[in-house]
Amino acid sequence: MKHHPVKPDSVHVWRGYKAAAKPYADFAQFLGTVFVPACALLQPRAGLCAYVPSMVPQSNKPQGVPDQTALMFWRDQTAYSDAFKKLAVRAYTNLHGDAYDTKISSAQFPVALTDAVKAEQPYFLIAQDADWMLGNVHHLVGARPQDQTPPDFLAAIGAWAKDYATRRDSRIDNALLCAGNDYVALWEHSEVADAAFAQDTDALAALCLKQVAENYTPPAGLWDDWSGIDLAAHGCINIQLERPK
Repeated sequence: MKHHPVKPDSVHVWRGYKAAAKPYADFAQFLGTVFVPACALLQPRAGLCAYVPSMVPQSNKPQGVPDQTALMFWRDQTAYSDAFKKLAVRAYTNLHGDAYDTKISSAQFPVALTDAVKAEQPYFLIAQDADWMLGNVHHLVGARPQDQTPPDFLAAIGAWAKDYATRRDSRIDNALLCAGNDYVALWEHSEVADAAFAQDTDALAALCLKQVAENYTPPAGLWDDWSGIDLAAHGCINIQLERPK
């Protein structure tokens, strides 16, 4: 498949929290049967180049840690803005309120890390274009230690991130970081399978979930009989989109 690298600031970094009244099992089922497949099938023709959704298991998960994360890569930020001219994209976007607490769930484009880490602002740690749909993706979600204040937590993440370039495997060609007052999320991309995940990640958080995204090809289309994606079995996936040529 032809490479389609995008700039490191052309990804929407999503952190999703389920609606309070929605049981997690119902939340996960809705995402798997409707929300995630709809994103993968409706948006590539509008400029979506790669999509990496992940579920965060509920066992021992503090409330401030997202229930789901996702990376949505676009040709560029203009393509994202223009996508809302398309009915398919507007229809997909209106699905958010059925599952999420829209007051605290959010997505932003990342910026280069030049100063202190600010809560809820995503950052790219490597200023290099990459095709995230091809290759390998590592993902980490962690929680703030209970004995650490939010300002100290963000300061420690900032110090870790500023030293990141000296620790990373040289085969890692892109990395994204986002932290809130109670969580941190990290993604790394490499074109090779045996590149080591970021070192010293245990220093980032108390409770860490480390995953390698599974390359997943939807087995059916919009008009086929299909129950969707079992996100309990496929909790961190790099969906192989049908990208326009």
